[in-house]
Amino acid sequence: MGRKKNKKNKMIIVYFIVLIIWLILFFYCIITNYQKVHVYDNKIFYNTFIDNEDISKVDVNKLGKKINIYSSKKLSKKVNLKINNKNYSYTYSELGINTNKDKVKKEILEYNNNLNSIDKFFRLNKKEKQEFKLEYTYNVENIRESLLKIKKSVDTNLVNGYFSKDDARNIKYIEGIDGFSLDVEKSLKEITDNISKDEEITLIGDMIKAESNELYKSIDTKVSSFSTEFNPYISRATNLKTGLSYIDGVIINSQEVFSFYKYAGPYNKKGYVFYYEFVGNGVCQIATTIYNTALLGGLEIVKRYPHAKKSVYVPGGLDATVASYASGWNVDFQFKNTYKYPIYISAYAVNGTAHVDFWSNHDAMEGKTYTTESVKLGNRYYQTFLHTFKNGVEIKKEEIAKTWYTED
Repeated sequence: MGRKKNKKNKMIIVYFIVLIIWLILFFYCIITNYQKVHVYDNKIFYNTFIDNEDISKVDVNKLGKKINIYSSKKLSKKVNLKINNKNYSYTYSELGINTNKDKVKKEILEYNNNLNSIDKFFRLNKKEKQEFKLEYTYNVENIRESLLKIKKSVDTNLVNGYFSKDDARNIKYIEGIDGFSLDVEKSLKEITDNISKDEEITLIGDMIKAESNELYKSIDTKVSSFSTEFNPYISRATNLKTGLSYIDGVIINSQEVFSFYKYAGPYNKKGYVFYYEFVGNGVCQIATTIYNTALLGGLEIVKRYPHAKKSVYVPGGLDATVASYASGWNVDFQFKNTYKYPIYISAYAVNGTAHVDFWSNHDAMEGKTYTTESVKLGNRYYQTFLHTFKNGVEIKKEEIAKTWYTED
């Protein structure tokens, strides 16, 4: 009996000692964790993050400053806005982008203040992160203002292909320039949708294709020209200048027939004045000037009518008359562009001289040149010829027309 009692007493002592040790350890853990918890008094609690930024132990009173620093770091990040091979670099801040820092600060403080000692005790032994997101906010008007500045830099006006003229009336075809317009609203959406994902954002715009003509680029040489004199101080001169203005810049494509009436008629439209019984009297001189330019260019004459009376500004048989009447009937002058290339007509007046130049490709006449000849056969009768030369040698002589004038 005594041995059993002694054994029992020993077991009790062992249990007691174990209990004491366990209690010591328990209280040690409590005291240790309390001390650890106490470290976070007036500080942001353990394992608290803004994005990937650990803000544990940050003084509560300095939390706003810490968030501001982190926010500034995010907003100093640069984004490259790309459009039409041009790049525009902005920081997020420069674009008018901000963060929800005030909201995040409030959320962190609420979380921190709502943790009691027991919560803190248990959270200390967990690895679970408490993460808050510092998100971007957008000042749309600021972004739009930046895009409007970019728009001024990248937008280009549409310029269709055109012929330029220098002071000497030399003609050159200028290729068109495509137009471009930055779409501010679509680009704004592209920025707000992608700025947190990409460091480079391609803006959106509309390209407007310019009209250009490859054939017109072939026009590089004045192939023929002719001029006639007129008195610039009488009313008739008004009609001559008006007729020239309607013809200037006309382009006749290969195998196309030019009609004087189509471009310059009817001769009572804007710019013309009445003279004698005909409308727009005087335009015949312009038709005649074009007629002779066409002959010197070796072109095919489709329609040509002489005056009733020989003109004073060209030799007999080398005139061409045109007219239009109230009934709609007209007398026209026409020629055909027999070149493989288009013809540009330059028509202008300088100090009482009407000029008409035909511009085309340097190979249009295939190395040939032409002259005209007027032969008087009688009092009012003329025969005209066209002489064709190649390498300075005449290779052909052909009759153009026989002209009989009905009036002296």
